Amino acid sequence: MSDWEDFKTKCPSCDNNETIYWVHTQDDYHETINKDGDIKCNNSSCYYNKNPTFIMEWKFECGKHGDYWKPNATNVWAALGMVSSIVNLSKAEKKKLFNRINEYDDD
Repeated sequence: MSDWEDFKTKCPSCDNNETIYWVHTQDDYHETINKDGDIKCNNSSCYYNKNPTFIMEWKFECGKHGDYWKPNATNVWAALGMVSSIVNLSKAEKKKLFNRINEYDDD
């Protein structure tokens, strides 16, 4: 299995359940995600391709809320539940990711 997969999921920032292929708006390239919850842009010349960033450090706009919102833990977990590399993590790896997400969450 590849270390990165298409970031195709629901909005990590709201309760919109529409499945979306997330696109980096700076260059219109798809985003990818790894099992650690890091996101990168597929454009090889993009800063975020060479410097993947944790999901909680991004902002998302799905069309429902009209501007970019910070993600929150509840919606991030719902979104990550659609990512096969994360679904298949061991219990210990999921707990580590859960703790990492909760470090950022200010709900």
